[in-house]
Amino acid sequence: MYKKILAAVDGSDHGDAVLDAVSSLAKLTGGTVHVVHIRPSQVLGAGLTTAVTPVEDAEESRKVLDDALARVRGAGVTADGEVDEGLSQDLAAILVERAEQLGSDLIAVGPGHYSGISALLHPSVSRGVAKTAHVSVLLVHSQAEEV
Repeated sequence: MYKKILAAVDGSDHGDAVLDAVSSLAKLTGGTVHVVHIRPSQVLGAGLTTAVTPVEDAEESRKVLDDALARVRGAGVTADGEVDEGLSQDLAAILVERAEQLGSDLIAVGPGHYSGISALLHPSVSRGVAKTAHVSVLLVHSQAEEV
């Protein structure tokens, strides 16, 4: 059970909690962890002046992944990972698709970071994953404050 775990991280304290949880779980099951950080982009403008712009630079994205891999491997768990790219509103679909491609049997995500009005403007990745995944989903809470 849970031999191939996909862990979604974003560089936040929530992501660290996800990594700690999947590391513990992988140790118990003898599983491996595949870490995914999605470099989000957003559409700016309208009509003929529309542009897709990354929210973070490539170096920052790579650091998020490298730090996550170091954390999981430092716990004694076999891990690999990747930085993917996608529109902010497509993050959940990208994670579910990647889990299917990898044959993952668990997707671990942190809770939504937004509350109030911000929650209305930003789609919940964890909710989207839970609604569409064909495998188990682990929602890992942390003590981090929400925006």
